[in-house]
Amino acid sequence: MSIAVATPITGFATVPWIDRGFSEEARLLRDWTVEVAKFSRSIVLEKPMRELQDALDAACVAAQEKNWDGMGSAPVEPSTYTYASQFLQIFPANALPPDISVDTDGELLFEWDRGPRQTFSVSVGRDGTLTFAGLLGYRKVHGTEHFREALPLVIADWIQDVSARATNGANG
Repeated sequence: MSIAVATPITGFATVPWIDRGFSEEARLLRDWTVEVAKFSRSIVLEKPMRELQDALDAACVAAQEKNWDGMGSAPVEPSTYTYASQFLQIFPANALPPDISVDTDGELLFEWDRGPRQTFSVSVGRDGTLTFAGLLGYRKVHGTEHFREALPLVIADWIQDVSARATNGANG
């Protein structure tokens, strides 16, 4: 059984978000998770998520054609958009919003640049590969993870840390 988390966008179609649960409990949990992800009853949470999704959609629409920037850049592929949209669906609600852009290789980039030595970025690839790098004070991280059913813990932790530092005004 699978579920689809679909957000309309010109030129892109989403593919089903696959889970591995078959029991009645799995179905109930899946239904609840999809409903919570929509933030359908919360104006406070729905607006920022809608704004992030709109920014993602705009970036993808602007980069649909090969050489979209006049510098030979690759277009965003539908699978890249799908993974990036799913990334937003499970994005930590209390985290600061990232800047969203398209890399020259067609990957979607989520970036938190909150000042000197307070930066973190995640690049979403067409096959669900998440490439990340960050600098907080004197802490450094970089690596790759494959996007599956949940946000990899190292990425979730760094998003929370860069958000907390920026919110608290902490310096390296």
